Amino acid sequence: MLKSWLFILTAWAGLVSFGGAAAAQEASPELRAGAERVVALIRGEGDPHAIFTPGFLAQVPASQLRAVIQQLTSQYGAVRGLGRITPQSPQAGAADVEFERATMHMTLVVDPGAPHLINTLFFTGADMRDDSLAAVIGEIRALPGRTSVAVARLGDGAPAMLAGLEPARPLAIGSAFKLWILAELSRQVRAGQRRWNDVVALDRRSMPGGTVHGWPRGSPVTLHTLAALMISQSDNSATDMLLHSLGRENVERIMATIGVTADARNRPLLSTLEMAAIKTGPAAGFNAWQQADEAGRRRMLERFDESSVDVARFTGNPLAIDSVEWFASAADLVRTMDWIRLNGDDDARAILAINSGLGAPLSGEFAYVGYKGGSEPGVFSLTWLIRNRAGAWHVVTGTWNNPAAPVEATRFTAMLARAVQLVR
Repeated sequence: MLKSWLFILTAWAGLVSFGGAAAAQEASPELRAGAERVVALIRGEGDPHAIFTPGFLAQVPASQLRAVIQQLTSQYGAVRGLGRITPQSPQAGAADVEFERATMHMTLVVDPGAPHLINTLFFTGADMRDDSLAAVIGEIRALPGRTSVAVARLGDGAPAMLAGLEPARPLAIGSAFKLWILAELSRQVRAGQRRWNDVVALDRRSMPGGTVHGWPRGSPVTLHTLAALMISQSDNSATDMLLHSLGRENVERIMATIGVTADARNRPLLSTLEMAAIKTGPAAGFNAWQQADEAGRRRMLERFDESSVDVARFTGNPLAIDSVEWFASAADLVRTMDWIRLNGDDDARAILAINSGLGAPLSGEFAYVGYKGGSEPGVFSLTWLIRNRAGAWHVVTGTWNNPAAPVEATRFTAMLARAVQLVR
């Protein structure tokens, strides 16, 4: 549920996007030099403080850079050199880094003034050599903890599974539950009960962070804006506003309509504030929640507000991810995306596509990419609805839980991005 800044691009982090490149445009000397410095750093040469701006290193310390580089070389082999550069301006562009087993794509931005330090860098995916879905599943199988993965082709009937790993296993999915709120909003719009441009007044907040958290109470905002922020930025306050406006019970019903097999574990469906308050509040409240039945839990939900949450506790080890969370299997998430594809309207699908969760080079190779992810310590979930250039629809989804320790989000993202590439 909580978002964090990661060096490797993850689906719930902000995405630097670029438009199409001018034909035959040459990379500027400063952009090429920046890309070459990244390659040298991966090779074990160079000082991060001579390559990146202080602002970048404040967000991504040198120790984290080295850890990411170690992950890259362990997964893709030794770096061979710099490949193609696709500039978008003298200071920004995309570049390929050639490894023994893959071509890694990155986007970078350098400062316009000398010494042209890098202020933005994302690794956005890799093209593996001689890769296969079986190889991806095999690597995911070796991860510690529990996983649920599915790659499915969508058509007129039920989704057809192409590859999977425990696809029926329900796990904690973090903010991916927001897909059910989007589905219910789209259903209400198509039924004539709501309009996307309906305006509501902000009357609640979740944890600090997100776009609307700091807005004045009573601020008018459309349902479309709330949904766009909920999906593209995982804005928790926008999420809780929508859950309240649409009706908790209505969202619970749409889960059953979609065919979410874990729907009973999600009743009552918690808001983001309620989930955080139960996990981080006093032990007596947590224990009472664990012991209560569904009716008792619904009565308890009236107790929570911002003062009930200790946000700092989400920065450490996993907290009750097996009991206080939102739950779905990979197959549930396939059905959810397929339901939105078939029954949602154009606005819902456009909102899903605001943040593709992929780098510009990869997402540009598809006719459509919709995405939602979710995370907190010990939980990481990624789900893509994609249409390739041949017109075939697929869902690629995977969730990784480890109650004992935080999971390696960058590693899991790279694995699932390979599955996305394989259905191009």
